[in-house]
Amino acid sequence: MTVTSPPVAGPRPSLAERMVNRVADRLGGWRANRRSFLGGAAVVGAALAVDPFGYLVRPARAIDAVCGSDNTCAAGYTVFCCTINGGNNTCPPDSFIGGWWKADHSSFCGGNARYYIDCNAYRDGRYTCHCNTTTCDQRRVACNQFRYGQCNTQIPWSNTGPVLCRVITCTPPWVQFGGVCSSSSATDNNTATHSAPCLSGQVPVGVVEQISTSDGAVRITGWAYDPDQPATSLTIAITQDNRPLMGIHASLARPDVNAARHISGNHGFDVTFRPTPGVHTYVVYAYNIAGGSGNPRLGGYTVRVADIHAPVGHLDQCSPVGDSVVLTGWALDRDLPSAATAVNIYQDGKPLMGLHCGLARADVNAHYGVSGLHGFKAEFKTAPGVHNYKVYAMNAGPGPGNTLIGNHSLIVSGATAAAAWHAGLPGTGQLSGGLDSVVATGNSVRLTGWLRAGPERPVGVGVHVDGAELHWHPTGPDGRFDLTLPAAAGVHTYTVFAVEHTEETVELGRRTVRVAQAGAIGEVTGLHAMAGRVRLTGWAYDPDVPGTEQVLELHRDGAAVGRYRTGLPAPLAAPAEAGLSRSGFSLLVENPPGAHTYSVYVPAAGPGGRPVLIGSGLVPDESAPTGLVMSA
Repeated sequence: MTVTSPPVAGPRPSLAERMVNRVADRLGGWRANRRSFLGGAAVVGAALAVDPFGYLVRPARAIDAVCGSDNTCAAGYTVFCCTINGGNNTCPPDSFIGGWWKADHSSFCGGNARYYIDCNAYRDGRYTCHCNTTTCDQRRVACNQFRYGQCNTQIPWSNTGPVLCRVITCTPPWVQFGGVCSSSSATDNNTATHSAPCLSGQVPVGVVEQISTSDGAVRITGWAYDPDQPATSLTIAITQDNRPLMGIHASLARPDVNAARHISGNHGFDVTFRPTPGVHTYVVYAYNIAGGSGNPRLGGYTVRVADIHAPVGHLDQCSPVGDSVVLTGWALDRDLPSAATAVNIYQDGKPLMGLHCGLARADVNAHYGVSGLHGFKAEFKTAPGVHNYKVYAMNAGPGPGNTLIGNHSLIVSGATAAAAWHAGLPGTGQLSGGLDSVVATGNSVRLTGWLRAGPERPVGVGVHVDGAELHWHPTGPDGRFDLTLPAAAGVHTYTVFAVEHTEETVELGRRTVRVAQAGAIGEVTGLHAMAGRVRLTGWAYDPDVPGTEQVLELHRDGAAVGRYRTGLPAPLAAPAEAGLSRSGFSLLVENPPGAHTYSVYVPAAGPGGRPVLIGSGLVPDESAPTGLVMSA
């Protein structure tokens, strides 16, 4: 086991604490077991006339059948929290989870480990050392200056007061208090029979009926209820590979369970989700809501999840040519990599045509390491006016459904800009347009593009630079815009919006350019989180040295997480010049519980330079809606 010691800097431990440390050293150093340490720690609780050395050699006695062994104040152990916290098996106010230990093969937890969680008071003097006298749990309150230290490591020794009380659970603390406690283990089997009246009652019962996989998904079903409150639906916690995954409610109707158990209410659960491919172990726990001292393990199983993919692809071109439209691109079902993927095209929300990929795309084959023909080209005549085209890659193998690989709007010749404006996009009233180019020349940047415009609804474009609003410009009657704006030296991201008088806005495009400065440019093209991890993908390269790999610095909530390098093939969405080098990246890092902002930088190239932000994004709190991460 590990006991936290004072940091080098900051307030020194009290004289009493230093005396206890020396006693522990004489008893075998910090490896002394908890019983010996707590016996020595009696000198810290100066209010108690206890002989610590006499206690060390006195055998434990089962004094009370309800409270179990060592239930007197002189025994040296700390009171249970539910005894002094209104029956609640949680840390009282102005205390925090400081660490934990376990007793193996506990009868209270069905033969599994039982976990004892120390609630340390803050060192503010709110709680004073005394003995509880309200029940047979007459153990110590705020007397033992002790901390195992696996939990809330951000709280220093200098602010850690005595152990106020103990929380009891049958669920591993690193599961029940995900992100708060580590799994570093400490064991004291002498505490296995400790109990209190407020811990009496029954723990939940239930069954995991199924943990199975199909088409890359995992399904978990079963039922659970608490005999102390049999009509209430419980919260079910699911872990994946010993890490919190999700919390759900056992709130589905199970008349068979109700009939067999003579209870009412809804107690079934059935959840399906898609984890990362590979071998995973799932364990299911039921959270206790009434008496008893545990959150029992209902069951667990190890399964292999197949590597299943949705189709991928990209609409490279969607252009008007006279009274016709030309669409080109590629599509690939990675579960059937040598097969020709079907592509469905919708015009203005209605099916237009379907075709199979049949053109060679060496770049796609090289990027994914496959063979076959995966390119497509469609050319067809259509009526003049504004049209919207959506292109889907059709799934032919297992896994999720069809993938939208392109969504583009355009004006086919023969329609004036004003007529196109009044016609609108079929099925919507939204603004539309496109950002054609963003080019830096000297100390200025030129932006060109188009949008729907007309005299009856004044429309302009708003230009944001690096996330801050900079300019608003009206457009001409032809719906085009061509802007040249002054720009400071450096790497800048321009975002252009269509804006009309009702304050409706639509983003037309976003581009990153360098202005009068050397350095890298890039983009984060993907940000995906699942099961405690987050993956960021994208590209970065330096136009001055396009064959050089770039150093990347990843930040979480403004703090650096680590440094990485590009080196993968560039994503197909990257500029052509980026594709000449190994400028792609795919970063997989741990994602702690809570909402977090991730940012990717290319560090400054030389003295006085500034790091280049190539992309950032917010990963929402996966655990917040589930109730899995609980407060002490």
